[in-house]
Amino acid sequence: MVKKLEVQTNDKGEITSPSYLDVVAKINEIIDILSIGKVDDKDLR
Repeated sequence: MVKKLEVQTNDKGEITSPSYLDVVAKINEIIDILSIGKVDDKDLR
């Protein structure tokens, strides 16, 4: 299961977390999970 990323901001309202790399890693994790779920039988041959 994919955990949600919590957005943290500073006093100015600027996003301090998650970092760009954290967001990209989470997107890749979601894509991997969706790709596994959509495997067709003919792709396994």
